Amino acid sequence: MPAVLPSLTAFDPETSSEGTLDPLGLYMIADQLATKLVPAVRERMQRIRFLTVMAVGAVLTEELEWNADDSDCEPWLVWEWLVVEALLRTPTIAPELRGVPGTLVTKRALGAHQYLDERSYLKTPRIFGFHGVYKRLAIHLGLVDVHMNPLASAEELVQAWARDQRSLAGQETNQLFDVWRTGLRRSLEANPPRTHTYWNSDKWEHLAQAMRPDGAGKHEKKVLSQLLLNNDHRSLGALSNIWSLQNEIDDDSYGEERVLAELKSRVPILIPLLDAITAYEEFCRKLIDGFNLIRKHTAQADARGFKVTEIGLELTFVEAVADLSSAFESAYATLQALDGRLASEFDERFRAFAEPMESSEIAVALCEHHESIQRGKSESGKRTWFDRLGEDRIYLRQQYRESISDPTSDRFVHDYRARPIRNFYKDLR
Repeated sequence: MPAVLPSLTAFDPETSSEGTLDPLGLYMIADQLATKLVPAVRERMQRIRFLTVMAVGAVLTEELEWNADDSDCEPWLVWEWLVVEALLRTPTIAPELRGVPGTLVTKRALGAHQYLDERSYLKTPRIFGFHGVYKRLAIHLGLVDVHMNPLASAEELVQAWARDQRSLAGQETNQLFDVWRTGLRRSLEANPPRTHTYWNSDKWEHLAQAMRPDGAGKHEKKVLSQLLLNNDHRSLGALSNIWSLQNEIDDDSYGEERVLAELKSRVPILIPLLDAITAYEEFCRKLIDGFNLIRKHTAQADARGFKVTEIGLELTFVEAVADLSSAFESAYATLQALDGRLASEFDERFRAFAEPMESSEIAVALCEHHESIQRGKSESGKRTWFDRLGEDRIYLRQQYRESISDPTSDRFVHDYRARPIRNFYKDLR
């Protein structure tokens, strides 16, 4: 019988805590805290103009004439295919693109067969296509409903966009809409649905120029800014407070730690939430630094693996996990003062670190905690990042020997929406 090798996935670098592998189960509570701070904004959001793209698509597809019985593919998804393909087909835009979900799969599909469909792109975008990334925010701001139908705010935003288009491109909106609806209908009627438009390069470029992430005009920017900064029932929490800091902090100094410190000194009502975030991050930092140091030492071991308890003698590890039980107590107390449910969730997940332990015991507890988190990720569980060679000896799997960060006690482990807001601000200046 031939040997059957395990199927390995690529290591997920720590560029954003959203969507990462989360080996210690830290992200879920951090995400709930971030949502309390700035509702509906996600870490993966980078270009605010995708709200306009979604609004235009919602208005465009609302009056689309096609036979829905012939396909279960949603028109708004085909609109996404067309927009992303147009951006990547346009030589003056494609090289400068950033923050556009779906570009990698689009490049592969265009290189392979020159069109997008459900197999080559995404049948249900979720957090990967721009509808998936920005849907929650678009719904919160009243642009679309859960079925991607346009609401009143979408009409206002599309009118502002159209006004800018007439002055910038000299084209009437109805002319553009006729071309795009025809392309949408042809794509939906293809069997199976795919980007099947019969457009020449000029038509692809017109769509790309109208929807480019950095192409918002004066009137469109005004409406988008009003939507983000409103203080009614659609308020985005602390977003307006963070927005007011943008001119005061340069890029080199800008980060979650600085932004939250400024908020704490200026917005007293946020102090309980900010205290909980800070305490939770101090706890998370100790866990993740300790785990990374275990990985670092294990990566240097030979085939016999690494005896985990030995790291308890390493000064760097001792310093990284010092006062871990005190950090647990502080995080629990501040979470309890903020939200009892979150505190209970924290206690249930991280109770193993509640009592004082020797450094070597903490190392063992970290490995056991990682194993527990991996088991709970699905019905069948996920493989651990290391293999057990004995009770306290482990061998680190190859793909997890990369991107091991050194301890950084002054940095947050997670993002709390400061970066997306910075990007929104720059796009709307």
